[in-house]
Amino acid sequence: MAVFGSRKEFKVIVIGAGVTGLTLSHALTKAKIEHVVLEREDVAPAHGSSIGIHANGSRILEQLGCLRAVEKLCIPMKQFVTRLPSGRLLNRSDFFDFIAERNGYPFLNVERRAFLQAMFESLAEKNLVKTKRRITDIVECEDGIKVILSDGTEEHGHIVVGSLQTSYCCLLGIAPTPTGLGIRDMTCVHDHGFSFLFLSQPNQTYFFVFFKLPKQAKRSVNCRWTSEDADKAADSVASHPISDSLEFGELWRTRIRGQLVSVEEGIFKHWHFGRLVLTGDAAHKVDQVSGPATTELIYATQVSPNFALGGNTGMESVVVLANELYRLKAVTSSATPTKEAIRTTFQRYQELRMLRVQRVRFLSGLITRLQAFDGIIMRCMAQWIVPTLIGDKRIADQLGCLLKGSPKLDFIEWDSRR
Repeated sequence: MAVFGSRKEFKVIVIGAGVTGLTLSHALTKAKIEHVVLEREDVAPAHGSSIGIHANGSRILEQLGCLRAVEKLCIPMKQFVTRLPSGRLLNRSDFFDFIAERNGYPFLNVERRAFLQAMFESLAEKNLVKTKRRITDIVECEDGIKVILSDGTEEHGHIVVGSLQTSYCCLLGIAPTPTGLGIRDMTCVHDHGFSFLFLSQPNQTYFFVFFKLPKQAKRSVNCRWTSEDADKAADSVASHPISDSLEFGELWRTRIRGQLVSVEEGIFKHWHFGRLVLTGDAAHKVDQVSGPATTELIYATQVSPNFALGGNTGMESVVVLANELYRLKAVTSSATPTKEAIRTTFQRYQELRMLRVQRVRFLSGLITRLQAFDGIIMRCMAQWIVPTLIGDKRIADQLGCLLKGSPKLDFIEWDSRR
């Protein structure tokens, strides 16, 4: 096995400058752990729609010193609106006010690209994020690991963290805010086998259309959707009412951008192997990183985005991993921890996260199926049981309890302002 002995200071190589990658860079900087972030595109590319920030994500951003910058990008969400397939109003409540009362932070909804740019601009050392870096191989060595790039250069370190960002697929995008969807509302329109989700701000509305696939896709299937696929998906629901006076096709025709993506969900048994560990939404991007032929890369989790739990869950995992890496460095007598110490650290990180991620994944999947009327039971729950017997305040209580149990960075002295 190859050896490179020149590097003595413990170093982390982070793959991907998405939500979890940039959050991890902030956390490692605070922990004074040397690292580099490799991104195959530019920072904050024009992809995706929005990211919702619950109280657990806001607390992490506040610890990292990024929350104020993110808050400036939006106004807090207020109402949650649900509509029937006809577009008729089913329920309207100040749900996000209930959430803020219980957790001390409002629910924020920000364009994903703007969020990533704010996270990057808040970095103390922006040169640690290297863009246009395509990975061709990852080679584990006796005393470290190296990432080989397409330009022939190499990055040497001691561990690699993959933070790359199905039964459903999702048409998502951004459009100017139309009349009928409010300016700070989350609107869900139910239907059979698909559903709409709209999150509005004064100038832009972020939209998601979730379709149930004809059959469940396994994780080994790599779905690549084209712009023509997106147009066909939009055409199939163009005449669908999304409010009392608006059809989806009117919103799609004015879109700023839109694309069709796969929505994976699931939790795998192993999140690490050797000197590699995965975090956040890495599961669906397995084809982007090729490791040594003898290394099995087993990815962590992704939850469906119907209630904005995915990005926040990814940030939580980053926090737990950063805490464990901080402890690893603190207790290591030499500058570089042993492979056994690294394995123990990775395993503890996975064990600390597993039960919570399972709970979040169950809740996220349940919401997806409720909104898509996935079977008679889901339809009854969405149309009658949830709005009339359970109510939004009780749901806010349950979500509040979930968010209260989120981790925080242990090595940062911090007084919450809320």
